[in-house]
Amino acid sequence: MGTRRHEPYPDQRREPDDNALARAQAALTEALKELSRLTRDPLFDRVDEVIADLVNAPARSRAGLDTVHKLRDLGAEHERMAIELEAAAHCCRLAEREIKQRVDALLAVWERQPSAMRGPDPEAPPTITRRRSSRDGWLGEIFHRGRADSRPSEEGTAPVTREHEHRPTPLPVARQTPDPEPIKAMPAADIAALTLGPLEVRVAGRLVPKWTSLKARAVFQYLLVHQDRPTRRDVLMALQWPDHSHTSARNNLNVALYSLRNSLDGLGGMAQPIVYRDGCYILNPELTWWIDRNEFLTALDDARLADRTGRPEQVMNSYHMAIQLYRGPLFDDDGAGEWYLPEQRRLKDLYGQALERVAEIHFRRGELPEVLRFGQLGLDNDPCSEAIHRLLMRCYAAQRQQQFVSRQYQVCTTALREELDVSPSDETTQLFRDLICAREQVFMR
Repeated sequence: MGTRRHEPYPDQRREPDDNALARAQAALTEALKELSRLTRDPLFDRVDEVIADLVNAPARSRAGLDTVHKLRDLGAEHERMAIELEAAAHCCRLAEREIKQRVDALLAVWERQPSAMRGPDPEAPPTITRRRSSRDGWLGEIFHRGRADSRPSEEGTAPVTREHEHRPTPLPVARQTPDPEPIKAMPAADIAALTLGPLEVRVAGRLVPKWTSLKARAVFQYLLVHQDRPTRRDVLMALQWPDHSHTSARNNLNVALYSLRNSLDGLGGMAQPIVYRDGCYILNPELTWWIDRNEFLTALDDARLADRTGRPEQVMNSYHMAIQLYRGPLFDDDGAGEWYLPEQRRLKDLYGQALERVAEIHFRRGELPEVLRFGQLGLDNDPCSEAIHRLLMRCYAAQRQQQFVSRQYQVCTTALREELDVSPSDETTQLFRDLICAREQVFMR
C-alpha cells in the first residue's frame, strides 16, 4: 500500500529565512513611508507663495510673467507628484491583495489536512499566541511560500524567472532623419541622450542602434526625466507593471534593468550607467551625462536671467540655443507611455514661448523676415497661439501687405474654431480692426 505524502508537522517546519523575511517586511513598509514623505513635500507651500506673488505683481509686468512661468513649472511638479502618490498607494493595495490571497491559500491547505497531521489544536491559546506574535510565525511563512521556485535575483545579474516580460504593442518606426545639429555640437560625455523628439542615446560616442526591451527603454526614460531625484523601486514597478503582484513586478523590473544595462554597455571597466542606492535607482553620478532636455531648460533660464539683467544679445543667443535643441515633443516616437505627457506638454509650451519671445525681439528690431520665420515655427507648434497670430498680423501690416493681415486673421479664426471651438479674443479682433482701419485711412488721404 502506497504511502500518502503530507506536509511536515507545524513544529517540524523550517522557519523562514531572515533575509526573505526582511524583504517581505520592506515591501510592506516602503510604500507607506513614501506616501508619508510625499505628503510632507514643501511643494505645496511653494505654490501658495507663488500665487501670492502673482496677486501682488503689477498687471502685464515682467515679474508677473515670471510668476506665471513658475506656476507652469509647479503645475508640472504637481502632476509628477500625483503620479508618485498613486504609485505608492498602488503598491499598498498590491501588498494587501497579496497578503489576503496567501493567507486564504494557507488556511485552505491547513483545513484540508487530517486532524492528526495538523499537530496541536489550532485553538489552543499557547500555540496561537506564539505563532501570531512571533516574527517567525504565519506571516513569514506566507511570504516564504512560493519563493523557492522563483526568487528575485540580485541587482545587476540576469534573473531566472518563469514569467515573461509583458510587452506593449510595438512602437512605430522612428523617422529616418540625419543626425540633428545638437548631436554634432554637444560636448563629450559618457552618455548622451536626445529626448526632445525621437529618443536617441549614445554611449561613449556609439549610437545605441535598437532597444531589445521596450520596458527597459521605458524605465530609462523615467530615470532621464527624473535625473534630479532618486526613483524608488516601487514607483517603477507600479508604473510599468500595474496589474502584477509585487513579486512579479519586481522580477520583471530586474529583467528590464538587466536588458537596459546590456543596451547601455560600452563604457568599459566596471562602470554602470544605472546604480541602486538606499532602495532607489539613479543615473550614475560618477559618469558624465548630456541630456538635451536639461540643456533646453538651462538655456531658457539663461535667457530669462539675461533679459532681467539687460543683456539683449545673450537673450537671443540663449533662446536660439533652446530652439535648436527642441527637435520635437518629448519622446515623440513612444506611442505607449502616458506618465510623461504632462512634462511633454510643459516643454512644448516652453518651446512655444521661446519662439514667441524671439519673434517679438526681431519685430522690435525691424527684422521682419525673421519674424515670419519664427512666427511660422510657433504656429507649427501651436496653431491656436493668438499671440503669434497677432504678431504676424502686425508684421504684414508693417510690410503694407493688407491682404495677408486679413488672411492671417482668418487662419487664426479657423484654427480656434476647429481646435477649441472658440472665437478669437477681443484683443485679437480689436487689433485686426485697428490694422484694417489704419490702412483705409492711408488710402483716404
